[in-house]
Amino acid sequence: MNLKTQNKINVTGGMNTMTDLVFLLLIFFIIISTLVSNGVNVDLPQSKGTTSVTSNLTLSIQADGTYHLNGDSRPMSREDLEPKLRLEMAKQDEKVVYLQVDTSVPTGQTVEIIGLAKANSWKVMLGANPSKQ
Repeated sequence: MNLKTQNKINVTGGMNTMTDLVFLLLIFFIIISTLVSNGVNVDLPQSKGTTSVTSNLTLSIQADGTYHLNGDSRPMSREDLEPKLRLEMAKQDEKVVYLQVDTSVPTGQTVEIIGLAKANSWKVMLGANPSKQ
């Protein structure tokens, strides 16, 4: 006679249940991470046109893409601009270019001038084009 009980409780968990749980947690965290915003809304102050740096060199870019240095009425080409800027900057104590750009000028043209200033360690101040005021 066999008097041993055959009602043993199996305490081990199945791997299928664990993988289901892991995938559910993964889906939960993916959905939650897309709902979280990464930034903070900040109200930035507006400029009133006051500057702490003065500039004796003004470069204007007009709507037709021409360059004017220090309010000169004669337009200047892009090829002539860099040597002329270097010559004028050599005369300045503070290496600051005041850049006035028309709103219809492509951004690439403005960035090109800012890159030129950065390559030469000049400071750049941006301002409104006086012909639009």
